[in-house]
Amino acid sequence: MNPTLQKLREIAQESVMSTQDLESKDQRLIAARAQFAAPLVRAFSDVERELVRVAVLRQIWPTDFDRRDDRVSGLLVEKLGPETAPCGLKMALPNGFLSFEVTLKTEDCPVFRCIRDTDGQRPLAMEFPDGQHWLDYFYKVIADVIEL
Repeated sequence: MNPTLQKLREIAQESVMSTQDLESKDQRLIAARAQFAAPLVRAFSDVERELVRVAVLRQIWPTDFDRRDDRVSGLLVEKLGPETAPCGLKMALPNGFLSFEVTLKTEDCPVFRCIRDTDGQRPLAMEFPDGQHWLDYFYKVIADVIEL
């Protein structure tokens, strides 16, 4: 075989292998993020049937709050990440949105982050030292909006 063709075949095989390696690494990262976010997703599912205070609904949707879902599940804008392995949540709150998300600095080093998007202002990002503080902040936010 021609040395040039042999070299081209080697490069093509390396490219296919590196693509497969990247795909498996991406799947591992998605699984790791989902694992770190699992307590948040479980906590949300525990409270999603709770009623939201009418005053909060009025602040979020002033013109049609009475036609909106009055449960916590109605505040959910989207689950962040793949549907099968969510890595966070984005919720509607008065004057904007609040996202809870897990990212990874390295494969084993999670970053627990909240991003508050307010209407007409820059997003405010908060990082928490560990998952428990992040989850405690989620509990505080939910306690402020639900009927207890």
